[in-house]
Amino acid sequence: MMKKLTHPIILSLFLILLLPVTVNASPLQFGGNSEPTLNEQLGIWTDGVNNLAPTISNLFSAIFTLMFLFGAVRLGYSIVTKTGQVMKGSTGLLIWVPITFFSIRVLMLLLFTTDKKDVTLLASDLINLITATSYSTVDWMISIGLVFYLFFHLIKHPEFGRWSKRMWGIAGVLTLLTILAPIVLGAV
Repeated sequence: MMKKLTHPIILSLFLILLLPVTVNASPLQFGGNSEPTLNEQLGIWTDGVNNLAPTISNLFSAIFTLMFLFGAVRLGYSIVTKTGQVMKGSTGLLIWVPITFFSIRVLMLLLFTTDKKDVTLLASDLINLITATSYSTVDWMISIGLVFYLFFHLIKHPEFGRWSKRMWGIAGVLTLLTILAPIVLGAV
């Protein structure tokens, strides 16, 4: 039965596609003058979303607060019952909820306050921040490497000598990356 219907359906679809169709283009209109235009309707919808923004922000904050409190209660439960899997999950929740919350807040702030002109300034400022942070990290790594080297000479423990060499090596690689990355990204 299905084979009998397949051929006529395919034939009719093929004929429909071959028949010429006339199309008239006209601008989009919403009735007469009493209806708002498309731009006015988009403005109304945008105002509605903007009016809901504080409510959504408060709801968003409440949800993340509840998630954090749930993680704290679960952590207390896992400490009392000495359940490792629950402790692992609650610790992860307590770490990632604030990080996610603040990341989303910063992203929304940047999204709604950045213009076309400010995007390039924001990118160069971000590259400058990463560069300054890298140089500061290199300074600390060299200082910690020197302290490890001092401990190595004081107590003659070979681990401190290896740690100092690792810190200096990583500091050198980080310095090289910090110098080359802005050039490669075109920020210089």
